[in-house]
Amino acid sequence: MGLTILAAGTSVPDALSSVLVARNGQGDMAVANSIGSNVFDILIGLGLPWMMAGLIYDTPSIVGVDDLWVGIGFLFGVLFCLIIALLASKWILRRSVGAVLIALYCVYVAFELFIHPNI
Repeated sequence: MGLTILAAGTSVPDALSSVLVARNGQGDMAVANSIGSNVFDILIGLGLPWMMAGLIYDTPSIVGVDDLWVGIGFLFGVLFCLIIALLASKWILRRSVGAVLIALYCVYVAFELFIHPNI
């Protein structure tokens, strides 16, 4: 749960900048910011520490993948719901699309807490 709160806290600056540019009528820039931020977090946020750990300790990192497919399936489900919500709103970012995304995030956090109650 602590990592979820930490992740949310580090995303606040990105969210605020997306809100500001969206208010200025640049919704495409807000979407690009969110995608670019996630790509950076995945590639650099994971790649750099793993590379440094490999250089320092000279041992490979072992990643547990027991339930990785569950997370990937959920991610694709969220992507599918987003596409459906955008199609329903005629590709216009409305409050309803934002509400769908927030609801999906809440479902995701609840789901993760359910399958990993001891984390």
